[in-house]
Amino acid sequence: MTALAPHENPISEKGGASVHVDHELEADRDSTYITVSHLDAIAPPGWLTHVHPRGARYWTNPKYHVVVHDDIGDPSTLQRANDFCNQCAAFDLPPGMEVHMIGGMDTSFCLYVNHNQGVAGYELAKVKSIAVRDMAVNALLRARRLYWAFIHLHPSHHPCPPQGFEEAIDALRSYYHEHIQAGSRTFAPFSKRECEELLGVLHSMKGEEPRLPATISLLGWILKDVYSSRPAQKYGLYTHEQLKAFRESAHQAPELTRQPSALTRLVVLGLIHGPFFGIPQTYLAHVKSASEFRGHLDGLKDSWQSYTLQLVREYSDFILIATVLLSATVGLLTIDDIGEPCRVAAMLSAFAALGSMTVGVFLVWLHQRNTRMPSSFSYLHNARNNPLGLSGHALLLSLPPVLLVWSIVGFTAATLAYALQDTMRASTWVILGLFVILFVAVLAGLYTFSTIWHWQSQEGWWSWFNWKSRRQREEGRSSTV
Repeated sequence: MTALAPHENPISEKGGASVHVDHELEADRDSTYITVSHLDAIAPPGWLTHVHPRGARYWTNPKYHVVVHDDIGDPSTLQRANDFCNQCAAFDLPPGMEVHMIGGMDTSFCLYVNHNQGVAGYELAKVKSIAVRDMAVNALLRARRLYWAFIHLHPSHHPCPPQGFEEAIDALRSYYHEHIQAGSRTFAPFSKRECEELLGVLHSMKGEEPRLPATISLLGWILKDVYSSRPAQKYGLYTHEQLKAFRESAHQAPELTRQPSALTRLVVLGLIHGPFFGIPQTYLAHVKSASEFRGHLDGLKDSWQSYTLQLVREYSDFILIATVLLSATVGLLTIDDIGEPCRVAAMLSAFAALGSMTVGVFLVWLHQRNTRMPSSFSYLHNARNNPLGLSGHALLLSLPPVLLVWSIVGFTAATLAYALQDTMRASTWVILGLFVILFVAVLAGLYTFSTIWHWQSQEGWWSWFNWKSRRQREEGRSSTV
């Protein structure tokens, strides 16, 4: 026996027709697949039970267009919900509108939902269809965010708005294009990989399962995040040039690091360019790059992982070199006729190599086991707020290479001292001459490759000793100004 079509009249002029219709309805009720939402025991009279895809239940009152997610199985809560419905009866809501009861409150504080326009708000007059066109840009974005947040939590009683899929797909595509063009400097709320996955899911759901509650809930979650991020992006408020200027200013993050005193900065600067050979400047640039937030958390995560991997790789190389140098230094100390200057220099070289190895192993161990984002937040916060600032932190990071350099200097001094123990032999002066030549070559190589990464004048550094060239350069600067 089949169920009645919607256009058929259940009342017939023949005798016993009403009994026949009752049997039809009862058969149709018996053939319905029963879910948790159909259980009569959890739905008070006049209310319908709905279950979120994740298992949470809520209730609707179709007569008064009311949605409640408080447990109306409790008599006091049910009484407040019924009173709320009686208050909503005076609103005369048009089709496509609902009222969400919040926290057991009355109609003085509730959420009005307009499914026709996809907006929601706390004032009925402002979310009616005739008032939506008069909204300001930020007001409309906020109303859409409230609406899709409501849909995300209540997806089981209302069909999916048809414009939702197009809006979500268009937003995700724009974010994907922004990732391609801006890279890690994008302001998109979703990463490039998330955009790819969500676009594939939305395309499949749009044609196959647009009415499933899980689909509607996912769509609500996506658009909730989209409209949550748009006010901060000044969406719809600026022209192209204004928006470009705003984004450039947003990339220039304010300096929140606690600044050390002038004396402390002077001491740190002296250490960096003195006994530390300027090496901490490289690590200072690495820390600043890893701690910059360029609009998306995924970019900060990639920067942190690149930072830790680079440190681990560099420290591993330094440990290997220090190990070889320590072995050579110990071999030098085993010579019988070694002099006191040579012995002192070799001992200092051995201690420096041992310190480079020890600190390097410790730093490798720490940076390898703390690669997740919560650890990085603590690390970067403490690095920026230590008494010496980021420069002081860079000093500590540069200890393995600095100690290795001092070990090389000590080993070189020990070798030279050993070679000059007997100045009466001609070979000693030959060795000294070769040392001077090699020393000059090493200095030239160090200077060349320490400055080659920066734009240099064609005249070279020696032009500073020519007063004519210097005067022409200063005249050129003044004419430019």
